Amino acid sequence: MNERQTAILELVRQKPGIKVGELAEHFDVSPMTIRRDLTDLASQGLLIRTHGGAIPPTPAPQSALAPHPTAPKAAIGRLAATLVQRGQTVMVDTGTTALEVARHLPADWNLTVATTSLSVAEALYPSSIQVLVLGGLLKKGFPSLYGPLTESNLAALHVDILFIGCDGADSEAGFYTADVHLSSVEQAMIRSAGRVVVVTESSKFGRRAFARYATPDQVDTVVTDSHLPAEDRLNLEERGVSVLIANT
Repeated sequence: MNERQTAILELVRQKPGIKVGELAEHFDVSPMTIRRDLTDLASQGLLIRTHGGAIPPTPAPQSALAPHPTAPKAAIGRLAATLVQRGQTVMVDTGTTALEVARHLPADWNLTVATTSLSVAEALYPSSIQVLVLGGLLKKGFPSLYGPLTESNLAALHVDILFIGCDGADSEAGFYTADVHLSSVEQAMIRSAGRVVVVTESSKFGRRAFARYATPDQVDTVVTDSHLPAEDRLNLEERGVSVLIANT
């Protein structure tokens, strides 16, 4: 961030709704230069572009839509986000660990993110990432969308990479969700993805939840923490799954 952009941020905070023309006159530069500055600042989540100007970012409410991450989840999300390449289409599942992936996606890489999670949509709203929210029925608790409409929308999509969480994992049998309604949505996500990445804390291994949504051969990569048992890592790698360990 250069000195002019720092000064622009201060002016936007002092006068919400300031226009490009006012900023250009104040700094004695062209409107095009100001637009580039605003776009750069918006990509960092420092302000929100409006028609002809900018406003300060709206702080996310501390609610079920924006849960505080644990250190392992944040580390897993940070590492998983490095798997994304510029210009890719990305799908992010519901769940707190998948949300951490979204929070660490580069804002200036021309990404498109499809999601069923209202938390993910909220987290990405201030950035320049293009977000597609898949329609459907609203699930209570951790707000997300599911149902026939969601699955129909997924059937029409193809994404480069999918980040998906789990409620339980077995390194030989596969990955599970506790909600049978979400199982078919997660299966539809996998069918739409070129690469499937499971993001989960190691504590989920060794237990099975209600419904299995994927077997190991349907998963390309698992990103987890350093407490993953060696036997589970070996089982996954023998089944062709790449295992990445986040430094927590």
